[in-house]
Amino acid sequence: MKIQVLGVCRFSLLVQGGFQRMPEDLEARRRVLYDPARLESRVLWFEHVFLPSIRAQTDPDFTLTVVTGSDFPDPWRGRLQDLIAGIPQIELVFVPPHVHRDACRPVLCTRTDPKADVVAQFRLDDDDAVAVDFVRRIRRDFRTFARPLYEAQGLVSIDYCRGFALTGFGARAALHFVSAPLWTPALTVCVPPSHEKSVLDYPHHLLFRHMPGISLNDRLMFVRGFHDSNDSSFPARNLSAPIAPDEAADWTARRFGIDFDRFSAALAAAPVAG
Repeated sequence: MKIQVLGVCRFSLLVQGGFQRMPEDLEARRRVLYDPARLESRVLWFEHVFLPSIRAQTDPDFTLTVVTGSDFPDPWRGRLQDLIAGIPQIELVFVPPHVHRDACRPVLCTRTDPKADVVAQFRLDDDDAVAVDFVRRIRRDFRTFARPLYEAQGLVSIDYCRGFALTGFGARAALHFVSAPLWTPALTVCVPPSHEKSVLDYPHHLLFRHMPGISLNDRLMFVRGFHDSNDSSFPARNLSAPIAPDEAADWTARRFGIDFDRFSAALAAAPVAG
């Protein structure tokens, strides 16, 4: 069985909809999204959290599209291009302003392999990470656990529900254990290649309304970033106490390829984003 693994990351994507806390007016949204301090923060997380986990995947057979606006400004445009250079699985795509899902759906659909038996789609924010064995686990767990549901229903989700929250409020980084259902990092939707919808067409927290799913909690599979420029709320009650820095550095290095000390130093030196 050929399983295509296909991911998408929206990097400060200027669209209509798709945000919880952004202004509705497109020009006002552009000013917020492209604020220099905010972009510095997003690029920092992308460089030190997101990319190391992608670069370290033990199964290199996947495609990840980073999508941003056609007017995404320099120098951050050039920095994104430089950061992804040398990672053949990543493609940077620029799209004009449009309705959120209508802007993103063609990006995934046009990169779908029609010869695949199933397409495993995932979404990551630019401040999140997945475990180094994420792609390998998708293929293994689909074949082991999810395939009967997929063959019966035509769709199935795989939810890896244990991971970490990485907080970076102000200049201080901290890592927390977390268990949570249907968070976006490490959540995968398995669809046929002819499917007309993408993973972004389904509200992640309501995925159970649209397809059967399995939830796996045997390993720590994601890092979700929380900091000053988040669009979503900070779920403090779901998190453990902060993990000791030495232990945090060990976990992030082993499971995600992240250098926690280097990230902490970069965060401490960064301007504060609003």
